[in-house]
Amino acid sequence: MTVPAVIPVSLLAAFLIAASAALQQRAAGRTSFATRVDHARAVPGPRLLAELAREPVWVLGWVANLGGFCVQAAALHLGSVAEVQPLMVCQLLFALPLGLVGTGRRMSAGAWWGAAGVCAGLAALLSARGRLPAATGMDEPRLVASIVAVAAVAGVLTTLSRDRSPAARAALFGLAAGLFCALSAVLMKEATEQLLTEGLLGAMSHWEGYAVAAAATCSLLLGQAAYACGPLAPAVTAMNITNPVVSYVLAVLLYGVPAPGTAGQLLGVTFGAALITAGVVLLARAPALPRPTGQLP
Repeated sequence: MTVPAVIPVSLLAAFLIAASAALQQRAAGRTSFATRVDHARAVPGPRLLAELAREPVWVLGWVANLGGFCVQAAALHLGSVAEVQPLMVCQLLFALPLGLVGTGRRMSAGAWWGAAGVCAGLAALLSARGRLPAATGMDEPRLVASIVAVAAVAGVLTTLSRDRSPAARAALFGLAAGLFCALSAVLMKEATEQLLTEGLLGAMSHWEGYAVAAAATCSLLLGQAAYACGPLAPAVTAMNITNPVVSYVLAVLLYGVPAPGTAGQLLGVTFGAALITAGVVLLARAPALPRPTGQLP
């Protein structure tokens, strides 16, 4: 059976974004945001991005992220949001080993078992749902409501991060970043279709393209805060749980992508989700994982 083109394209996007995460975390851990006295209560702002923009390692990571963003757009053109975003969970499998390059450390057995659990869960999840149709006919009023809801929840998560431990702050910022990642994927699909059908000038007359930029900026800022204030594992783990789950929910709500209905599908999705959750938990608890500069292991 021929492998759908959307699968290798999505995996390439996941690898590029994972490389970006590993590089950007190294740079973010050296910023003033990561070392300020009121670190436990600090909230990221434009100054963090301005400081990171002067770091060559971060710029290289940003280039990798931009490449991943473009490849992800191509994947979304080839398939549905509900197909592409679960494959983006593979960022976790790529990011953690890449984050250890040059540190002299190795991933623990628990981390590898966690990676295997994520892979097995993805296989079960995608097999149970079968081939999904490309989504069409997006519900615009629901999209606007989704944007408001994502912004509100992200604001709550950012507020809750204050006075938490470094790992908890990284996870909460990661959750907020993951929400905006999922939202930007939906908006990106709309903007890409408008660009291909109406050209650049036509696409510029629609608001979705500008919303993509806003959502991507929020995701970038919150993601850098997650990398700066805690270990890489909880940050990337939180993003990788939130992104595909919220993306699938948005695909069901906005595009009418069919939710699992039969007993076999429900069992497969439940089993796959359990494996992914168990794998992510193992990865998050593994000791040999990268941390920002200056943080104790």
